[in-house]
Amino acid sequence: MSTRDEILIELGISPFWKKSLEGRTRFDAEESVTYTSVSAGEMKSGVLFKSSLHTIVGKGDPEAGWVFIAESPSAQGGDSANSLLLGDASKLFSNMLIAMHLARDKGVYLIDVLQTYSSTEDAIIVKEEGSCTEFLDQQIQLLRPSIIVAMGSAAAKRLMRDNAMLDCRRTVHDYCGFDLVVTDHPLDLLKESSKKVNAWKDLCFASDLVKGHQEDASVS
Repeated sequence: MSTRDEILIELGISPFWKKSLEGRTRFDAEESVTYTSVSAGEMKSGVLFKSSLHTIVGKGDPEAGWVFIAESPSAQGGDSANSLLLGDASKLFSNMLIAMHLARDKGVYLIDVLQTYSSTEDAIIVKEEGSCTEFLDQQIQLLRPSIIVAMGSAAAKRLMRDNAMLDCRRTVHDYCGFDLVVTDHPLDLLKESSKKVNAWKDLCFASDLVKGHQEDASVS
């Protein structure tokens, strides 16, 4: 017997779904964008969205209070369905969660935007960037987390949409009505271990925010 999640995926009504643009948005012939289909098997592997330039993969607790969003080159892992923070970066991320008394499979959801760099025309890139960001917006509204943590400057730029704010560490930003804080990508921490101190301070700041929300909720 299929599980509830498998049934929802087969029906195309699972909580995480591919944003289909076919039939909704028309592109000029010279600026056409080919969006590949995402199979049920790929969705089970964690693929949430796929276009010619972007693949969004995700894994974790759909009821998560914590959503971590990273952005990585797709070359990091080869197969996009399995490129969700690999190797030492994955171990470091897990250790960071353990230090915060969190776990990947409970209360945490990780989203990784994998980019494929190409010589595609600028107009097409802009359209795909917009579609990718729109999809992220929708997923956040579905998850409704207590906090979002953008890991790395690329993810921060995509979510904050204001490059002037990228240096505002340990500051609460707004993303779709949810609290957003910025820290370093695990790959950057592996390359430059001196950044780990500041990254830990970022995560402690985020933890204090979540605790504050929980205390406010209990009082009300």
